[in-house]
Amino acid sequence: MPNEALGLIEVKGFLGAVVAADTCLKAANVELIQCEVIKGGLTTVELTGDVGAVNAAIEAGKAATESLGCLVSSHVIARMSEETKSLFVPTEQEKEEVIQEIREVATITDSTEQKLREMKVIDLRKLAYTLDNVPILKSKIKYANKEKLVHALKDIYGRSEN
Repeated sequence: MPNEALGLIEVKGFLGAVVAADTCLKAANVELIQCEVIKGGLTTVELTGDVGAVNAAIEAGKAATESLGCLVSSHVIARMSEETKSLFVPTEQEKEEVIQEIREVATITDSTEQKLREMKVIDLRKLAYTLDNVPILKSKIKYANKEKLVHALKDIYGRSEN
């Protein structure tokens, strides 16, 4: 996407990072790249998306973390260069490798449910996005909790096993 932007919010403590990420994701249509834990209790929340959406998300995240007293700094890089983008945003090939790895972990065995429960929620969501027959709407997958995702994915693998 040519207008893709990078938004960064640096906060003190993990609580601030969770609040910043949650507020940003609720405020605009942005994608969370990661929350990077830095030494000394600093955490950087990294977001990407359309320039306007990232600006709106970062402003909302700043307001929320300022009220907690944990905001250190924030910045938006509009239309970041490809070299900068490669530092933060995984390429399509890297995304495909992660998805393939997730699928291998979730192979159909007697312990499918256990393997799914051991996975992180973000990995379960990525897996759900790649499958066409998930009983959760694509627009609702990013809000689904671990229990709902495990149940839906277990049902899919159970049907394909028979």
